[in-house]
Amino acid sequence: MSDAASDSPRTGPRWSTRELIAPTAFFLGALLLAAAVAMGPIIGPGLRKLPLSVDQTWIADSSDDTTVLDRCSIDSPAARVLEAHLQQRRRTVAVRPSDSDVVTLQAATALGVDSYLVDGRVQDAERVCAEPTLAATIDRVTVNRVTASPTGRSEIQYDDKHAAVAVPDRRGRTYALPYGFDDPGDYFDVTTRQTVPLQAAGETEIDGRRVARLRAVIPDTDLGALGTDPRGVITRPASWFGTFPGVAPSRRLTASLHHRATRDLFVDTATGVVVDERIEIEEEYRFAPGEAGSNPALTGFRLPNLSTVLTGDRQSRIDGADAARHRARPVTLVTRTLPVALGAVGVLALIGGAVYVYRTGVRNGREDDGVRKR
Repeated sequence: MSDAASDSPRTGPRWSTRELIAPTAFFLGALLLAAAVAMGPIIGPGLRKLPLSVDQTWIADSSDDTTVLDRCSIDSPAARVLEAHLQQRRRTVAVRPSDSDVVTLQAATALGVDSYLVDGRVQDAERVCAEPTLAATIDRVTVNRVTASPTGRSEIQYDDKHAAVAVPDRRGRTYALPYGFDDPGDYFDVTTRQTVPLQAAGETEIDGRRVARLRAVIPDTDLGALGTDPRGVITRPASWFGTFPGVAPSRRLTASLHHRATRDLFVDTATGVVVDERIEIEEEYRFAPGEAGSNPALTGFRLPNLSTVLTGDRQSRIDGADAARHRARPVTLVTRTLPVALGAVGVLALIGGAVYVYRTGVRNGREDDGVRKR
């Protein structure tokens, strides 16, 4: 038994640690290079989409020449238009239903009066009219996370006393554009519920982010005809609107609110985040042709309801740029930073393995020469 045991071959590692260095270096180098090449195309597309954590606030202030119709004057003997300072606030958040393919955005927007200019003196809004809110909406839209286009249910609430209005055929983007967009496409306007093209109007820089200026021109729209805006129609005695030849002061007249606007979106070119906005709004009450008849005074009558330019404040621009940076960071990490780092380490591993093989071959050759000389 002992002789048989002594004649059996020895068992042990077939490769020494030194012999494994080169193959390991080649394997790791090839693995890292493969990861560097595949990481961007495989992981990148999953990150180039609207996140499920959208929560963005935008605050805008009005221009100095803003004028509004005093809403409290509706119950007074005559309409009154005042200069005012306005502020618009909007918060956009992601809500349910949302999943890997779609996200539902809810945007609550309110336009209100901070102060009025009355008889040359600035007065707090509450001292002039107890209702400072001029307009408020809650917009819910489900969009595709990759294209940022509506793809599901959409509804808009214009008045807390009435149910939301369904928008089944909604087209155009409102609150975000896709990552790395080339064609901005169309814009959906919440106030008039219509789709208009987004026109490129140059590029600029906001807080270190390169943004495209995209313009949406909202044509003159009769909000009274839409039947959803609580401000859409006013019926008052003719004397409330003014003095019209041939029209009795006590005759009741109905005027419809017309709205037109130009909206500039400043969109981060890399991520599609709307960093800032600028909105020119003109609203006025007019008598419908059937109401005005052939009376030129009624036909040409215009009662201003709102005239302003809203521009985002400094903090909103900073927050918008930060949101763009935050959204771009993981995409940049996966598609640029990590591939470059992994590729460099992989190349170094391959070079290291090749150098080790070369030096080992030279050393072994010298040892063989030494054996022959002996």
